[in-house]
Amino acid sequence: MDKMVHTALNSLKMILQNQQITSQNIANASVVGYRKDSNSEFGTAYLNSEEGLNTRVFASREIGAFSTQQGDLQSTENPLDVAIKGEGYFIIQPVEGEVALSRRGDFKVDVEGQLVNGEGSLVLGEDLQPIVLPAFNAIQISSDGLINIRPIDAPADAPFQLAGTLGTTTAEELELEKDINGFIKPKATINENGESEAAEITADQGVQMVNNYLEKSNVNPVEELILTLEHQRNYETHVKFIDLAKQMDEGGASLMRVPD
Repeated sequence: MDKMVHTALNSLKMILQNQQITSQNIANASVVGYRKDSNSEFGTAYLNSEEGLNTRVFASREIGAFSTQQGDLQSTENPLDVAIKGEGYFIIQPVEGEVALSRRGDFKVDVEGQLVNGEGSLVLGEDLQPIVLPAFNAIQISSDGLINIRPIDAPADAPFQLAGTLGTTTAEELELEKDINGFIKPKATINENGESEAAEITADQGVQMVNNYLEKSNVNPVEELILTLEHQRNYETHVKFIDLAKQMDEGGASLMRVPD
């Protein structure tokens, strides 16, 4: 009976974690460029044994997985808004932590003239350095990430000048995951020395962009709400399973009781 209870408790833990993921997706359904977190997928792995059979197993699950489905594009008529069309990511520098990737294209210029996105992370150029823009009265961003501006003191008919290039990458050869803060980064692996290491992010400039548009979150709120109901039903089923195991255990114990 203990095995039945432990199996049900492990399933309840999985349901709770998936419910947390679903809640996270619903909470970020309106965030620009948000990538939907995927529900945990559990599996089993065997412990290696030098001699004999590998009879000991343990549970494993994938952490940090997310959906790469394209979100809907929304016209904004804002020259600082940029959406990625197809595969690819902007390269950013979060306020804390290492260089990361993002689909968020709601850009703005901070007080220091640096290009940042809506959450405050620095947008990096093709040289992986912050993009600093001089004061301007007009700006255009091309489909390949070229940032052209008309300086603020230039005549209205003056030609645009190149001020920088958005750093982007298709990340085709990288295995990506979300870290604990929700930033997309290369998945860390363990090397021969037992140390954790991850591939470096480099700009390949093979991403196609659309100016004056934003990519919306790829979360479908209706699907997430349906998943919430499914999690609730599964939870109730496993609670009943634990109660059944308890009743069977009590019934077996009563049969083994020595009569007075």
